[in-house]
Amino acid sequence: MPFFDKLAAACLPLVPRPVVRKLSQRYIAGENRADATPVGGRLEKAGYRVTYDLLGEAVEQAADVEDAIVEYSALIEALEKEALEVNISLKPTQMGLLLAEELCFSSVSGLVKKANSSDGFVRFEMEDSPTVTGTLNVFANLRKKHGNGVGCVLQAMLFRSEQDAKDLIATPGPLNVRLVKGIYVEPAEIAFQKHQEINQAYLRILKILLEGGAFVAAATHDENLVIGIQEIVRHILGADERCEIQMLLGVQEGLRQKIRHDGFPVRVYVPYGSQWYPYVIRRLRKNPKLARYAFLGMFQRQEKL
Repeated sequence: MPFFDKLAAACLPLVPRPVVRKLSQRYIAGENRADATPVGGRLEKAGYRVTYDLLGEAVEQAADVEDAIVEYSALIEALEKEALEVNISLKPTQMGLLLAEELCFSSVSGLVKKANSSDGFVRFEMEDSPTVTGTLNVFANLRKKHGNGVGCVLQAMLFRSEQDAKDLIATPGPLNVRLVKGIYVEPAEIAFQKHQEINQAYLRILKILLEGGAFVAAATHDENLVIGIQEIVRHILGADERCEIQMLLGVQEGLRQKIRHDGFPVRVYVPYGSQWYPYVIRRLRKNPKLARYAFLGMFQRQEKL
């Protein structure tokens, strides 16, 4: 299957944009926040929690960072006006990390302040391995300033993440961590390569965080991993109040319904933006197996909201 994945990803730039849009529309709410907020509203009414994600990353111009800040500010205002949950996701390189850590901090900090004033929350995301140290440096300062109004992300596939989790727990103050497997193709010198090893690392880190008192947003579409998460939560006092499952829009909708019906909170990420095409191409180049998931998803029944 890896050969098919790589072939599909390599050929995708040759496919007409309308076809790529058709492949991706299940997973991307639209190009504008006016497309995204109705999707989020329907998800909320169906009993899900929602996070909004403006597409765009690897920004190399300060003007582009400012454009993202303006859009996120307008999104926060729209969510408050429509009485929807104010919960947004910011990518470090979208907020200027490749330009300077100081710029990234000030960009994110302003949005955290605005979101928090509306009883909202900001997730400061994690990208590929070269950006991890810078991202955690920025988050440390954000956490000092904004406390529980901002959270970070750890990738279970990276060897360093278990120690990063321990370091985060050791730092005084509230902590909110999104735990993911990691979608980037990383070298064997720094990351687990086998599915089972990644899942084992994921559950170890989850236990460290929950036992340390953190709130954990457990992001996965792996049903076996969901079972492991729920088992750990059941055996840690109070963990049921400090854990939710997170899933991406359009992915494994049958599983997310089952988890929600079982009484476990589920949060759905709702991505949108004009940068959907470069986002799709970049993600597929970094992780070709996503091409197969997108294709197969076209033939799966969607949840009625």
